[in-house]
Amino acid sequence: MKLLSAINYEDIEDYLRYLTGIKTLDIVKDKKSLLDAADSGKYDLVLLSGELHGSGEIKYLIEVLSSEKYKSQRIVFLYGEYDGICDDFIRFLISHNIFDFYVGEEITSKAIEQLIFMPAGKEKALGYYKSHFDNQQYFNHEEIIQKQSKGFFKGNLPNKPWFGLNINRYANRTTPGKLVISIISNQATGKSHTAWNLGYCFSKRGNITSLINIDRGYSANLFYDIDEIYYDLLDFIIKNNKQKDIFENCCKKKNLNIITGKLGCEREISSDDYIKLLYCIRTKSDITIIDTRTGLSELTRISIKNSVYDLMIFDCDIMHFHMNMNMLRELGDDFVPEKTIAVINNTDVRSSAHKFIYNELINSCIPFKDMAFIGNCGFLGYEAMHTGFTPYQTAGDDYKGFAFDMDNLLEKLGMESVRRRRRFLDCIY
Repeated sequence: MKLLSAINYEDIEDYLRYLTGIKTLDIVKDKKSLLDAADSGKYDLVLLSGELHGSGEIKYLIEVLSSEKYKSQRIVFLYGEYDGICDDFIRFLISHNIFDFYVGEEITSKAIEQLIFMPAGKEKALGYYKSHFDNQQYFNHEEIIQKQSKGFFKGNLPNKPWFGLNINRYANRTTPGKLVISIISNQATGKSHTAWNLGYCFSKRGNITSLINIDRGYSANLFYDIDEIYYDLLDFIIKNNKQKDIFENCCKKKNLNIITGKLGCEREISSDDYIKLLYCIRTKSDITIIDTRTGLSELTRISIKNSVYDLMIFDCDIMHFHMNMNMLRELGDDFVPEKTIAVINNTDVRSSAHKFIYNELINSCIPFKDMAFIGNCGFLGYEAMHTGFTPYQTAGDDYKGFAFDMDNLLEKLGMESVRRRRRFLDCIY
């Protein structure tokens, strides 16, 4: 590879000198020298940053370098620290077919090699904006204009995506088959809260759903306002080897079966008992959701070995991120990235903290099945406890982003996307 470096970072350039795979490395220190060198057309890649000296605007340079004359040279842009104009600038890069960029104060050698040797496509670049706020509203706008000009829309152009209301869409609800979903994390990142809402979402859509709560303290009791009569039933059926009767001895909320222990109890059931219990539950359920214990336990390993999907719950805390990565390493061969969805929970996609964790996940080079983001629903979760409702049900205008994110997660789990407000759902069920 023939590389032209125009980043003005000596440490990175020193590293590039010894990087296998780069046959030619030329370095320029100002914007005029960059254009003069790139004009030769001999480079495969231009490594660029905004730190170059000179009077020319960086956007002008990019427009020139991405023009027809220079199109044979791929561009990698190192942005540096996230700031208030970062997102608009990344949009500018993508609009000029530049999909390889890095945002962050510190860049690792692994990230540099990935940027140079593993070109990103448009879909991966748009992952930087993978949210209903940025990606769909901004990048679909031009597509909507094009469709309108071809007669796809009538009337005025909407100023935001509109998915319409098609009641017939719900007449034939799709069931994603027998799913077993384990929810895992090495820290308190919102596993139980996610399970709480998913349980409602799946069951409300007509699926026989079971939620197994084996997390410490059995918090499902708080979320679902479970009466004390159900506290000891899990111990009872295990002690009497009556796992096959589990649905007759658990709390039921219409299509949702909730299997949990006594609130606050730290005791963990044995592996043999859990395997029997899990078998009896999943054979009688369309959807089985397992809220696992924080950290890596034997029951978590069993859950992962028996799951169709694993949801690895992250948040925007760097310590929690590293704890989760340690857990994945400890899992060894039991960790199957191709069935694991990385979920960044309690997040704001516009924040620098979100983008930092997102970039850390990308730079880990773990081939996750997918990624999902769930917005913070604030005090709504606390207010819904003991009420028989879930945050997803009660999310009004102030928290509609949370409900939208849950719908996106359902879609990734094989469930037909239902991007509608709750009052529309209530008209159907």
